[in-house]
Amino acid sequence: MKPHVVSSRWTLVLKFFPMFWGCFMGGTALVMLFISLDNIQDPFTPTSARLLVWSFFISTMGILYLLFIRIKWVAVDTNAFYVSNFFKSFKYTYDSIDRVEESKILFFRRVIIHFHEKSQFGKSVYFLSSYYWHYFLKQHPEVLKQILHQDAEPTD
Repeated sequence: MKPHVVSSRWTLVLKFFPMFWGCFMGGTALVMLFISLDNIQDPFTPTSARLLVWSFFISTMGILYLLFIRIKWVAVDTNAFYVSNFFKSFKYTYDSIDRVEESKILFFRRVIIHFHEKSQFGKSVYFLSSYYWHYFLKQHPEVLKQILHQDAEPTD
């Protein structure tokens, strides 16, 4: 069976967006360190303006890291699932899954696959699911049974 991509089409864009944001905003923060800010108006001082830009840069990079840098591209078929970070790809069997968690983040549904043992991508894999994730699980209840290690129906 041909693998079905179940990760969002936005995965590639959202995976590399933090890198571009970091270059742009990091460059802006560096420039703020070296330019003269003597003519800045109240309520800011040159030091407070620099601290504001740097704190914005560091906090947004932290948020982008937590939300998007760790996401992977995922495809599934009836025998295994495939995980890629766009540089390397690995195939895993369903019996290597310990548990699966789903949560809503912004406009996306994030799925976390936890492994029994450490894999090439660590102990867990994050991906933003598309419609096809639930569609595939509904069409293949045997896969859902393997993932959940019990008899269960998928939820929408």
